[in-house]
Amino acid sequence: MGILSNAIDLLGYSTATGFPQTTQVTGVFSPSTLALAVFPDVDTSQFPVDAATALTVPAVSRGIQIVSSVGSRLPLTTNGADLPWLNSSVGAITPAKRTSSLIQDLIFYNDSLIQVERDASGFVSGYLHIPHSLWSLDAQGNILVNGKTVPANQYVYIPGLMPMGFLEAARDSVRQYRNIMATVNNRVAVPEPVVLTKETQPSEATPEEIDEMREHLQSALTGRGGMVHIPYGLDITGFGATDSANSLMLDAREALRKDLANFLGITVGLLDGSTGDSNTYNNAVDERNELLELTIKSFTEPIADRLSQDDVTPPGVKVSVDYSTFKTNVSKANTESPVIPNA
Repeated sequence: MGILSNAIDLLGYSTATGFPQTTQVTGVFSPSTLALAVFPDVDTSQFPVDAATALTVPAVSRGIQIVSSVGSRLPLTTNGADLPWLNSSVGAITPAKRTSSLIQDLIFYNDSLIQVERDASGFVSGYLHIPHSLWSLDAQGNILVNGKTVPANQYVYIPGLMPMGFLEAARDSVRQYRNIMATVNNRVAVPEPVVLTKETQPSEATPEEIDEMREHLQSALTGRGGMVHIPYGLDITGFGATDSANSLMLDAREALRKDLANFLGITVGLLDGSTGDSNTYNNAVDERNELLELTIKSFTEPIADRLSQDDVTPPGVKVSVDYSTFKTNVSKANTESPVIPNA
């Protein structure tokens, strides 16, 4: 597969890792924060969040991990045609990694792109996933790679099934979750968000002395504790850290986790990271089947369907995902309520 081997160099891949070299450099800026750094007055709330930002949300990270990890282990098969390239790859990118990258693109952006190699008959004989950051579509629907128009027969565009990708549809929920967690972090550092100092008696303190007392109080609040001298006639009270305010943050965090699960098309129970009680076992088979039918297939079927098109494989060839390895059997011991003997 000469074209695909050369593509690793042409697209700026690291030959050691197989990933784009541009992703090896990290810094304080991301696509979500760079616009604010350059244009601080611009309202970016309507911009999609970037994948790196979304993955800092635990519910999103776990949802992506579940769908792409399970989906990457499902091989592609055909209705009788011998197409070994469906489950083989070149270089450091394994077939599982390639599939998971395609699934993640379909989740995040609702589309993906592969570069293909074709045989003498013009049908695909190998393919390579192109990272979403390296390509785009112009107004006419032409594919641009690294900002340049490329031959259409060397690339295959894979559309998703949703009206828009997760990074656009769930942008508000991701930002709200991060804002709540920023507030929680602030509460951990400073339990009282606002401290009121009120004079109850005439004070003879100079402005410099007042500033010094405020600095001592701020140091005690943000440090590991300490002693603060309160002069006679001065009252210090915390403000804003009520139980209702803290409860509101916890309730909002839980509600956002459910919203993000809905955006990902996955049940909230799978995002809990807990095994649950005996009732959970009773519904284990139904939950796994729902995961397959309503979630995983939403992002694996578009890949198989696109590879079944006549511009990819010969007419009559149907590419399918082999779901037989997705086990739905649950131990009988886990589906029956335990019998408690009489005392």
